[in-house]
Amino acid sequence: MIVCKYEIIDRLTRIDNDEQDITAEEKEYQNKERERIGRNLTYAEIANFSLGKKALYVVNAALFITQFGYTVQYIIFLGNTVQSLFPFGNKPYTNTSNVTDDGGLYPVVDNARVTTSPTYNLVVLIPIPFFMACSLLRDVRNLAPISLAGNAAVICGFFATLGIIYNDFHVADEIEYFKWAALPMLFGAVSGAFEGIGTVIPVEASMVGNRHMYPYFLHLTICILALILSSLGISGYLRYGHATQQIIIANLIEENDSIFLTIIYTLICISVMLTYPLQLFPVIEVIENALFLPGKIFGPKTLVVESVNGEGGIQEASETDSLIKDKSKVGLAVAVPKSVSAWKRNLIRLLLICAEVGIAILFKDQYAYFGSIFGTIGASVLGYFLPPLIHIKLKRHQVWWGITALNVFLLTVFGVIGGSTSLGLGIKTIVDRMINNQ
Repeated sequence: MIVCKYEIIDRLTRIDNDEQDITAEEKEYQNKERERIGRNLTYAEIANFSLGKKALYVVNAALFITQFGYTVQYIIFLGNTVQSLFPFGNKPYTNTSNVTDDGGLYPVVDNARVTTSPTYNLVVLIPIPFFMACSLLRDVRNLAPISLAGNAAVICGFFATLGIIYNDFHVADEIEYFKWAALPMLFGAVSGAFEGIGTVIPVEASMVGNRHMYPYFLHLTICILALILSSLGISGYLRYGHATQQIIIANLIEENDSIFLTIIYTLICISVMLTYPLQLFPVIEVIENALFLPGKIFGPKTLVVESVNGEGGIQEASETDSLIKDKSKVGLAVAVPKSVSAWKRNLIRLLLICAEVGIAILFKDQYAYFGSIFGTIGASVLGYFLPPLIHIKLKRHQVWWGITALNVFLLTVFGVIGGSTSLGLGIKTIVDRMINNQ
C-alpha cells in the first residue's frame, strides 16, 4: 500500500514539462503538493484513485467496521480481565441449574468460589475516562508516547505470561494437533492479528522526515508480532488443551491465584489501555471525513486545503490560491478544516466511545469469536483483497509477472475464499452461543 501511495503521488504531482524545463516555482509547487498529499492521503482515497468511487465507500466501511470492532474487543478484554483479577471468596451458594426427574431442584455446589468483583457492566467503565481524553487528541503523532508505553507493557506481560506457562510445564492430555473444522476460525483469529491494518497509512503519513524508514519498521514489527502471538498461542494450548479459555489469563488465575500474577496482568490491562487510542484513530478519521470535510453534512461549503509553507509550517490555502494550479487535484487528501468547531468533533468522538461500551456489554462473553469476525473483515478486505487489486491496477506493467501472480493468489484464496468462509462460520458461532447463553 505504501508503494501504491507514492505511485499515486508521483502521478498527481507530475509536471508535463521536461526535467530541464521545470522552473524553480514549479519545482517548489511540486514539493509542496507532494508533502500535502503525503500528509493527508488516506487508504480510501488510494482505493478511489485506483479502482473508482465504489472502492472508496468499501474501504471506509471496512475501516470503520474493523477498527470499531477491534476497539470494542479491547473494552471486552479489559472488562473480563479486570473482573477476574479481583480476589475470590467462599460463601454458601446453591446452583439450581439442574432439575431432578420429578421436576424438583437439587444443589450442585454447596460452597462456591465467588468473585468479589463488581459487575462487568461497572468494571467495563473504569478505563472510559482515559479513552475519552485520548480521543480528543488531533494528531496521531501525539499518540506515539502512549503507544510506545503500551508496547513496552505488552512485551513485559508476554514474557511474564510465557514464564508462568512454562513453570512446571506439562502437555495436556487432550490435545488435537489437527482439526480441520477449526480452520476457518483459525483464519479469522490469525487475520485478527492484523488489527493495525487501518493505521498503516496514517502512521506512515505522520512520520515527517522519516517516511523512507517506515517499510523497515513495519516488516520488523510484523515479524516480532508473529513470534509473540504464535509462541504464546501454541504454548497455552499445549499446557491447557481443550480447557484453554478465550482469554488465557483466566486459565492462569484459576491455577495460580497469586499477588505476582495479579500485578502482571494489571500490567497487561494497562498495555491494552495504552494501545486502544491508536486503534481508535482510523475510526475517528473515517467519521470526521464523512461529516466535516468541505461539502459534507457539517463541513464548510467552500473548499479549503492545507499546504506546507516555506518555513515547513502549515498554512491554509483557498481554492483560488495560486499554489494550486490544477483545480482537479484540490479535493484530494484534504484535512478537516480548522474552521470546523472543536466541540462538534469532540462530541462525535465521545459518542463513539459510548457506543463501543454498549456493544462491549452486549458481547462480553464472545471475545474470541468477536475478534475473529472483525479480523476476517479487516484482513480479508483491507489486507488480502484490496492491496493486491490496487497494486495490479497501478503497477502491473512495471513489475515481474510473478508478483502479479502472487497478488492474484492472495486476492482469491485469502481474500475471497478464506474471508467469506471464516466470516460465515464466525457469525454462526456467535449466534449459536448467544442463543444457548454461553
